[in-house]
Amino acid sequence: MDWLHFLNLQYWYCVVYSFFGGNCTYFDELRATGIDVPFDGVSAAEQIGFFQRVGEGMTAMFSSIWEPVSNVMAFTWSMYSAIAWSISAFLFFAILSAFLGLIYIRTRELYTYGTVPLEETGNDPYRARWDELLEMAKSTNPKLWRDSILEADRMLGKILGDLGYKGINTAEKMRNLPEDAFVTVPAAWEAHRVRNFVSQETSDFILTQREAFRVLKLYEQVFEEFNIV
Repeated sequence: MDWLHFLNLQYWYCVVYSFFGGNCTYFDELRATGIDVPFDGVSAAEQIGFFQRVGEGMTAMFSSIWEPVSNVMAFTWSMYSAIAWSISAFLFFAILSAFLGLIYIRTRELYTYGTVPLEETGNDPYRARWDELLEMAKSTNPKLWRDSILEADRMLGKILGDLGYKGINTAEKMRNLPEDAFVTVPAAWEAHRVRNFVSQETSDFILTQREAFRVLKLYEQVFEEFNIV
């Protein structure tokens, strides 16, 4: 097992020691057994030269290996940089175009709709009153059903008067109403006819909640045509 002497820590200690010109007794024992001793009979200057040549050789070897690797890495980095800059430039112009397009759209919207006044619904007396009539029709009191229809008919008469139709009440204004005055004239006539039945105390007409709600919806069709509700 003498060939395993290089695994001995003492062996490597003597190698380093002999490199600096020392003489190790362990090497004497190796020489006695016929084993070659490193740097045997070699001066310190020659040993230093040997290691210098070895270092230079290793440096040249690594340089020859590193040069093609560095060339490949440099080419890869240049390609990556070119692609990255191209994508960044494209995204930059895309974002800039979207931003300018948004400004253009907002400017057109402001130019087209900026002067249109907002619709005011909070002060509309018809809207508020109509909501009250619908709530009356949803109640369980039959008298409120009747009152909601009578009030809706008065609203219809007021609106017809605002449209220029003459008459002291809704009935006269309806009689002066041409058949083609507006689209919902049939609905207005049907609702007014039911109102006449409801207004007569001696009438045998039975008003149900379902019927009251249906009649109010007829009035509502007329009011919606004129944007009253």
